[in-house]
Amino acid sequence: MLICAVVVPAISGLSRANADDASVAAGPVRFEGYPDAPEVFVVPRKDELFFYPCDQCHAAMEANPEIRKLDTAHHAEIDHGRGRIWCLSCHDLENRNFLKTLLDEPVDFDEAYIVCGGCHSSQHKDWVFGAHGKRVAAWQGERTQYNCAHCHDPHDPAIEARAPEPGPRARAGLELKTGTMHEASPVWGSHGTDSEK
Repeated sequence: MLICAVVVPAISGLSRANADDASVAAGPVRFEGYPDAPEVFVVPRKDELFFYPCDQCHAAMEANPEIRKLDTAHHAEIDHGRGRIWCLSCHDLENRNFLKTLLDEPVDFDEAYIVCGGCHSSQHKDWVFGAHGKRVAAWQGERTQYNCAHCHDPHDPAIEARAPEPGPRARAGLELKTGTMHEASPVWGSHGTDSEK
């Protein structure tokens, strides 16, 4: 599935109460591949990258497309794609200040979610609709989300499993029923069977 994103100009007077103005893209993104998807502002991250712009070094280097082990100042080892991916799978060979799609179309670093979605379409769809990823501040109103690479290192994207946080406490006045399946499970996760209702 090819995923297209269109940056829509910001609507005048549109509030960005959920994030600082400096940390939000100029306009919301609308995904043409998902007609029911809401528009979303995506937090940019180019200004956070230590080695950006890439042409600071790469402008003086001859481009070498040969797949090889790198001797470099950054990310010599890539643990992404089970060995099927290397630098130029995602980075543009001729203009290192850009990423690229599977169709060799240039993509700005702040739109990395387009590149990620080329291979990770189900996670991308979940991100577009809000089931995957992190949202800035409130859950209602204008949506502002973090880019994929805010949470996942693109060169080693797997996130180690963590122990879940404890569940919420039951509200005062709610008591567990005894002698039913409710006794063994918390109030907030049990609905009983039809015969118990």
